[in-house]
Amino acid sequence: MNSLLNKIISVFAVSAGVAFASIDPEMEGMEVVSRDDGTFLVGSPTFYFDRALGAGGIHSESEIWTPRKLRYRQLFNRLSILPSWDPIETPSVWMKTGNEVGDLIYQDFLTEPSERPGNRTPILEAGVRTPLWHGLWATFRLFQDDHYSTRMVDYRRSSVDGTFSFFGENWPMFSSAYGGLGFTNDFINASVLAGMEYIWLFTESSRWIPVHYKPRVESRADFWNFSTTFVFENAEYQDKRKKESGERHEVNGSILYNCGENCKRGMLQLSAGLAFRFLDDDGVVYTGLMDNRVLWPFLEMRVRPMDQLKFDVMFGVNDRDWLVQDSVEYRVPVLEKMHVTVGGKNIAGTRLNPLADTYEYFDGDTISLTASGRMNLLQAYVGVEDSLTDFFGVGFRGSFWAEYGAETFDTKEYVEDGRYTFRHGDVARINSWIKGVTGEFWLKLWYKDLLKFTTLTGFERIDGKEKRFEVNPSEFFVSFNADWLIKKTFRISHSLRYRSDAEWNLRSVDPFIVKGDWYWDVTFEQRFPKWGITLAGSIIQAIGDEVVETPNGNYSRVRFFCTAKKAF
Repeated sequence: MNSLLNKIISVFAVSAGVAFASIDPEMEGMEVVSRDDGTFLVGSPTFYFDRALGAGGIHSESEIWTPRKLRYRQLFNRLSILPSWDPIETPSVWMKTGNEVGDLIYQDFLTEPSERPGNRTPILEAGVRTPLWHGLWATFRLFQDDHYSTRMVDYRRSSVDGTFSFFGENWPMFSSAYGGLGFTNDFINASVLAGMEYIWLFTESSRWIPVHYKPRVESRADFWNFSTTFVFENAEYQDKRKKESGERHEVNGSILYNCGENCKRGMLQLSAGLAFRFLDDDGVVYTGLMDNRVLWPFLEMRVRPMDQLKFDVMFGVNDRDWLVQDSVEYRVPVLEKMHVTVGGKNIAGTRLNPLADTYEYFDGDTISLTASGRMNLLQAYVGVEDSLTDFFGVGFRGSFWAEYGAETFDTKEYVEDGRYTFRHGDVARINSWIKGVTGEFWLKLWYKDLLKFTTLTGFERIDGKEKRFEVNPSEFFVSFNADWLIKKTFRISHSLRYRSDAEWNLRSVDPFIVKGDWYWDVTFEQRFPKWGITLAGSIIQAIGDEVVETPNGNYSRVRFFCTAKKAF
């Protein structure tokens, strides 16, 4: 019996990898596609529900504002990395391309004409970042992700004039291009980028709204202990079917003072900043911001009376909203290789994202995106990790959380438009306690830099008014991940994982169930250090069924993409 158990454990460990295997995302910001340690439901590159198990609460991570998201994109009421205008740091030239597997080009060789599926869609990217010349550098990038485009293409095509992208005929969910200059030395890292962009935003009414930024300008400067961002957007809105159009001029950005190096070594660490948005709307614009402006001053503080104990707090307030996020964590000294962490956190406030729009306009109705009252999330957790040997370790993390006043949507009416369903109503609250308990367990196996294996499993049980949840999260998952690095130049990363069912409750008349499934992702990467060349290829979402993961969303299909990069 012990021998059999040892064999099972050995197979279990060797079949797995690091908790987050190094699977290359198709675009930065799309890492959620290859994650299943929670609930990650993708409707398009510009909209997804991302909620890691153990995060607490029932909201998506993209819905809550934090200081680390100061340079994220504001996509309607969410904060997103994609489409990313973060300049590539390494001087290089690169190209990326790929396709949903099943494209007609491939099918010509594999199937009879009558059996071939509809056209599948590509991913395209090209860019350059020049080396420094007396501190100066230049960059250019053109990129779009057509994946998740085919199911809603007829709806998007009828909403806009032209192809609504830089190239192709798929009316992709975003198509972006920018170029600019920067300056970097020991004191400052600054850049100014300008470009044009086509993007589709997913709103509370479940509509996809087209926005054409012409131009978009973003400037950044990091110097001493300050980080600044300034963005100008000239956004054009349209609905060709209703012969409507509008324009928004927006200025947004932030100023942040970071705790310096000397400060970080002390017991008290302070940072402070200001985020802002100013709007000027003309014509038919489908969202609105109260008073056309928002100023959001905030303060961060860390108190560390000893190396093992830390207190963190973030507090922001303005004339409309307030938001507090605080936590305490103590690392208990136990054994030489065992780490025990206990902690708790609290999130309270009037709104998860105080910078977001406050109204949506739909069919003569005004949808309020704010709810009266406040929410409060309390969570306590404990984690244990032990390196049993120099190549094997185990870990566990458990938590209990309770939330009162969680944000939800009060649906008043559903509107059918062909096969699409929209909704009227307002953002509201669940004024009762929702409680949840979570647990995660992992095994790790590693050998120098050659290989890392981890298997990870987790569960969550939630008790509350689940029919009022926007999403009933997945209750459990299991993943087997691995990274190999052969001769320090050839990398293989793979991830095999299962996520249980999830359910959308408020976007359609009947609950929208996303069935649980197995998925497999893999990345192969070959580096040529002598020439500074890297070649990589990835297969994403293999073996799982092609499904729609969000209402009015698009199919999540298996796809392949590859990248070629030459560093200068």
